[in-house]
Amino acid sequence: MIRIMRRPAALFTAAAALLVLAGCGSGPSQVTSAAIVGQRSVPLDGVQQEVHWLLDNVPQMREAQKQRKLDLYAREVVRGRVVHELAEMAAERENVRPEQGEVDRLVRGSGGSAEVARSAGVAPDRVRDLAYDQVVLQKLAEKYIGRLSVEITGTVITQSEPGNSAKEQATALGERIAQQPQRAQAVVRQGGHQLVSEKLDFAEALQNDPELATTAVFGAKEGTVVVIQPSRQQAGWLVGLVSERRTDGTAQPLQGQVNPEYLYFAGLRMLQPIAEDVGVRINPRYGVWDEAALSPAPNEDELTGRLLRSRTVQS
Repeated sequence: MIRIMRRPAALFTAAAALLVLAGCGSGPSQVTSAAIVGQRSVPLDGVQQEVHWLLDNVPQMREAQKQRKLDLYAREVVRGRVVHELAEMAAERENVRPEQGEVDRLVRGSGGSAEVARSAGVAPDRVRDLAYDQVVLQKLAEKYIGRLSVEITGTVITQSEPGNSAKEQATALGERIAQQPQRAQAVVRQGGHQLVSEKLDFAEALQNDPELATTAVFGAKEGTVVVIQPSRQQAGWLVGLVSERRTDGTAQPLQGQVNPEYLYFAGLRMLQPIAEDVGVRINPRYGVWDEAALSPAPNEDELTGRLLRSRTVQS
């Protein structure tokens, strides 16, 4: 049965499904926007109306309100609307526009608009946008199968030290690498870390390590130092310079089966370069933009990772 994706349980903080955000320093007013995606505004009143609908129709929202956790759901609503803006940009740039019938079939196969609104936790007038986004992002992931690969140089930090967490160590190392990208290997070794230097193929990752395929590693632009946790099941912070990102491979169908949720989130990751190009700005009432997670975070201290821009890497 066709169904509209929800976020995997480990990623799910609200009933709302599938999301992202972006914005810029000029153009639409931040005062009347929940977020700004390039020159597009995500209207603040639309987000507030959807939150009110969820409060009236989704029991988890009412429970969250009692627990003073309504902000989690509000950020998910914002994220969902920004995903739609980015997905529309991707459909235009990447020529992956869905046909009308594809969206209709997805909604019908998921039980119809009313059922999707209840099960996915979105307002009824957002159901078709949600279905549209899913079709676009799955097409986007499929487009890059066989074409996308990255080369990364860095290490994985798993052990915390007194007064210096693994995350803090990883961030500090990432900043040093970003300052001296041509010496990335030497910087890693000087820190006493085991060097990781390899080429990662997007198609292979989807088959063998799908969680990795959904991370910022494959969305980061060349010259970016990623500081992320690549796995929710395993401890460890990956610090790596993306020394090369290639999209000129030969497109090919994916061999074998891939969980559709991973395919969706891999496509979501392909929005990362677009979000970086157009810029992302969040209304402070919803937090700050976490570009490593492609979602809003409550504040800078709760960012899930960092994407550090280095000087241009010389070949």
